[in-house]
Amino acid sequence: MDTLGILTELYGQRDRIDQAIAALESLNSSAALPLKSAARAAAKAAESAEAKTAGGTKGRRVMSAAARRKIAAAQKARWAAQKNAGTSAAVGTAKKAAKKAAKKGKRVVSAESRKKMAEAQQRRWAKKKQPVKAAKKAAAAPAEKKTAANTATA
Repeated sequence: MDTLGILTELYGQRDRIDQAIAALESLNSSAALPLKSAARAAAKAAESAEAKTAGGTKGRRVMSAAARRKIAAAQKARWAAQKNAGTSAAVGTAKKAAKKAAKKGKRVVSAESRKKMAEAQQRRWAKKKQPVKAAKKAAAAPAEKKTAANTATA
């Protein structure tokens, strides 16, 4: 057979198949997808099945409930350890904090030094308040003398 004869025979078979498909679709009115769309959908499904079997899965991974529980327990243990480490560090010496800060380049003031600085600041404030209090007393003293004199003469 020549090539043209084969082609005409194939075209004829294709036409008969298309007519058969159209007849079946008309019988089944709930056919949601036309022929070309159905073929594309089937091709995509086949491609995704091939990709999954080839190990090329893309998309969300699924984790079992047991694995989630295991990860959650491990994270809670890390948080508890961090919390306990934080409370013991507060009770610990200031030397560790000073060493850490020295590595970072920051200066740390110990609790003793902070207390001394606070006391010195309170003394400075007290010195500044003394002249103000003395001035108030001086201003109040003559006024008291005048009121006392006025009450004595009356």
